[in-house]
Amino acid sequence: MLLHEDYPHTVPARAWLRWKENYFWVFMDPERDLCCLAHSTAEPTFDRAFASFTVLHKGVKVSHSGEVPLPQPFEHQKLLRYGNQTVHFLKPQEEFLVEYEDENIAASLRFTRRMHLFDFLACADVNPDQFSISENTALDRTGFRHQGQCMNATGRMTFKTGELAGVSLDVDGSGYRDHSWGMRNDQIVLDHNWSFFNFPTMGFHLFTVRNIVRPANMTAEGYIARPEGNEVIKTLRIENVGEGPEGMPDKVIFHTVTLGGEKFTLTADVGNAFARLPLHSQKPGAKVYYNVENMCRVRCEETGEEGLANVEIGTLKDA
Repeated sequence: MLLHEDYPHTVPARAWLRWKENYFWVFMDPERDLCCLAHSTAEPTFDRAFASFTVLHKGVKVSHSGEVPLPQPFEHQKLLRYGNQTVHFLKPQEEFLVEYEDENIAASLRFTRRMHLFDFLACADVNPDQFSISENTALDRTGFRHQGQCMNATGRMTFKTGELAGVSLDVDGSGYRDHSWGMRNDQIVLDHNWSFFNFPTMGFHLFTVRNIVRPANMTAEGYIARPEGNEVIKTLRIENVGEGPEGMPDKVIFHTVTLGGEKFTLTADVGNAFARLPLHSQKPGAKVYYNVENMCRVRCEETGEEGLANVEIGTLKDA
């Protein structure tokens, strides 16, 4: 018997785990100077949800976030309503409609498939000796699932109040969708880089994650998407270069090697981002996880292709 057994015990990190189902929709239309984020997270065992919607047009930001009632019913539904935000699952893996309306804005975005859906379980299959996203997030090998897909998106935005009152425009741009579910431990994530890229002939989703329990063990996963299919990234290194505005790096360089041995170097011009938006993904507490979405141009050094990138940089902060 040890003396400390008689005293109240430390709550282990595993006890913080809770089931979450997240959807994240990102839209970029730099030609019309409009970008948009829509995010929702549901916690069915807590009977609660949190949703946010942000639009930036000609330097004017319209944003709303907060707790909302859990969509009821929830499981296996083809339509989910998170307060003022509605997600329609029109064709699985093919077509989705995201709508939002309040007193400030009415928005409708239709996301259509550009590349195949990717499941990040494939990264653990290819690199079984590496620290997977499920091990990092859920503290086990299978407790968390994460998927992503390069999309096209079109829609309409109507501004009702403020500087843009009366402005209504059709939009057509680059999109991405992210879907994750399972046991999730947001309180132990220390920092991350979550980035996707849409080039004319290909796409990428690359990310790194560290947690406060094992900060030396970084998750580094990703894939390249092409019309013929997806391929796992075998190795990934992310390099921050210089200092840009608002505490962001000037350039972020992604060094990748595919399973087949192809090398791709992607240079994202984060310092000159055409949109830099916060992502409100949870109700603040003693700690809050702060995400910055940097929407910018990106260049593939090997092919010379130019594309659009969303470089999300996140860190755990005191509220």
